Amino acid sequence: MALARFPEQAALLRAEPGRPRREDGLPACGRASNQRLDIFYTPRTIRDRPRRSANISPNRRTATAAGSQPNRAGTKRPIVDRRSSGSQVADHIRGLIFAGALRQGDHVRQDEIAEELGVSRIPVREAMIALESEGWIAIEPHRGAFVHGLDRNSVIDYYALLGELYGLAAERGTERGDAAGVAVLAAAERALQAATRPDELLHANEAYLRQIFAMAHSPRLSSFSRLMTGIIPGNFFALVPGTIEVQKRGIGAVQSAISAGDGARASAEFVHLLRDHGDHVVELLHARNILWSPAD
Repeated sequence: MALARFPEQAALLRAEPGRPRREDGLPACGRASNQRLDIFYTPRTIRDRPRRSANISPNRRTATAAGSQPNRAGTKRPIVDRRSSGSQVADHIRGLIFAGALRQGDHVRQDEIAEELGVSRIPVREAMIALESEGWIAIEPHRGAFVHGLDRNSVIDYYALLGELYGLAAERGTERGDAAGVAVLAAAERALQAATRPDELLHANEAYLRQIFAMAHSPRLSSFSRLMTGIIPGNFFALVPGTIEVQKRGIGAVQSAISAGDGARASAEFVHLLRDHGDHVVELLHARNILWSPAD
């Protein structure tokens, strides 16, 4: 399926050298870091490129080498950064599913993915294992990998789990943080409220959430956050309509609770916020006709 039908997704699949990998999320413990937090964000490193028409068979939607440009020696130039190619291949496939180029039941052929991206089969196998563990694909013995996500229940449950995780971090941060930490958090919340563009809000949101986890002083909570792979392959606030005001209102309520020393209310506000985001994502995916229900 031609990604021209999804211009914002085509932009998201362009390479962005130097952008940190998702594993570089939260600080290990105790203090905020400058590393990117994977809350509503999935890193993109695959270059945008022309794709075959929508008339090709589903099991060949990912099998175009048009984006792999030969170098002067006549060999194919890899599209992904080989230093983290397994995770980048997984990001690429998630992006194709989100864009509707791969749909539920489509066959994802490892050889064709490897040829298209100019990598060996090893990182593709790594990507398949990761995607199966996340529920994006199902690997059937002697048949191969087939697209499974995005289904409505999984999307709703993902954001519910995310809300519980951030709610617990906010509750622990309220209990364990000191006055200086709360002051830093309040400054981060003011920057978030002042943000006007999606990219500004993304960075301000990451700074706020990093401080939440830093105040919680829990390496285990931080590690759990890094396991939560995002559904939206790009800037969440730019791609999902209506979420900017929802985020500002929700974080304002969280901050009010933390400033009052009410960790339980801060937790409940985070749960409510992320459930609202889940509803917005379901609405977006349904409108794009790329969401299926397990009851179908």
